[in-house]
Amino acid sequence: MTRRKVRFTATARGHVRHFNQWWKDNSVRPEILRDDLEEATQLLAVAPQIGSRYAGPISGTRRFYLERLMSHLYYTFDDSEIIIRALWHARRGSGPDFG
Repeated sequence: MTRRKVRFTATARGHVRHFNQWWKDNSVRPEILRDDLEEATQLLAVAPQIGSRYAGPISGTRRFYLERLMSHLYYTFDDSEIIIRALWHARRGSGPDFG
């Protein structure tokens, strides 16, 4: 089983910072963000094809739903790397700007 390196783009890191602040300010369990992101990235590192295909501006983009966060991780991958491109709340009216 191949384990790919996972990295976040600057745009995705900004999304995570925004979510992190919101969870700290509004949740009695702010660790959910950290825990769910960690679990998702570990899973995607070994099984990136589990995400659904997403017709966005970057070819090969997929998204993976994080149920407790009600959000998607948008990512691309190749044989050696997963690139997390966005963390976006699923109830927004449009998809993310990948910056």
